[in-house]
Amino acid sequence: MPGASRAALFLVGVLMAAVAAPVSADLPTWRSWVEEMKTAPRGPFARIRWFCEDGAVLPPTPGACKPHGGGHQHGEWSERTATLRAAGYQIATFFADLDADALLAADPTHAPLAQILVERYLVQADDGWILRQARYYRGAFQEEDERRGARELLLKLAAQREWVGFRYLFLRTAASLIPHGAESGSAKAVRQLSATLSERDPGFVPLRNKIHGRLERGDAEAVEAYAATLVDTARRGDYLQLAGDIRALYAVDLDAALTALTKTAAARPVAGRVAELARSWQAAGDDASRLH
Repeated sequence: MPGASRAALFLVGVLMAAVAAPVSADLPTWRSWVEEMKTAPRGPFARIRWFCEDGAVLPPTPGACKPHGGGHQHGEWSERTATLRAAGYQIATFFADLDADALLAADPTHAPLAQILVERYLVQADDGWILRQARYYRGAFQEEDERRGARELLLKLAAQREWVGFRYLFLRTAASLIPHGAESGSAKAVRQLSATLSERDPGFVPLRNKIHGRLERGDAEAVEAYAATLVDTARRGDYLQLAGDIRALYAVDLDAALTALTKTAAARPVAGRVAELARSWQAAGDDASRLH
């Protein structure tokens, strides 16, 4: 997304969040807490826990939530984070076990959701923001669970008339800031290769944790930069392969996407418009003509 457009969408989110922005005499103290989270090894978290469907919170042992109806493993908010959230600041949000209905019902202006999007922007624009170090805290996030939860939230929004109508800009902002792609064999392969590399190279463990917890396009450059530091140049090939695999995950095949969209829309009222768009796209032949 072009920088100017992204900045404009971000501004919309800021304004929405400001509708019900929390105010307190403790703001200087809270601001200092946020600054400290940026450099803390665990950021806004205290430890790793399982959060089960029946409400149980358990230590991070394999399969801990199975007797409790399932659940998700991720970071547990620190006392300071819990205090800030209780005051109305939606920081360190997890999508894995997000109650989308409760989030959307909490405020008719949807300021809580707007705050979540502002945080997503800050994480991208400010080198991780409060997750600057926590990105490397193993277990703080589970990439596949986060994407699944985010996708469910976006689908819930897209199914409502108002969100594809007058709230469309809000929905587009959410879709642009929240990673929501479906789990794929390629994503699993990236995580597996990063795990293999970290097993034989302890120095790669922090990047491995980042890839497993919050995979991003920029991780390809981080892996390449790490590979460049290796004295044994013969070992660099696997790291460069990992970087290439990460880039491939974020490569967009617009022709394939349009074909999939045409199939999805086939039985819906917009089928004719989508089919016409597909024909025009394919007839154009090159990107310059398509974007003219």
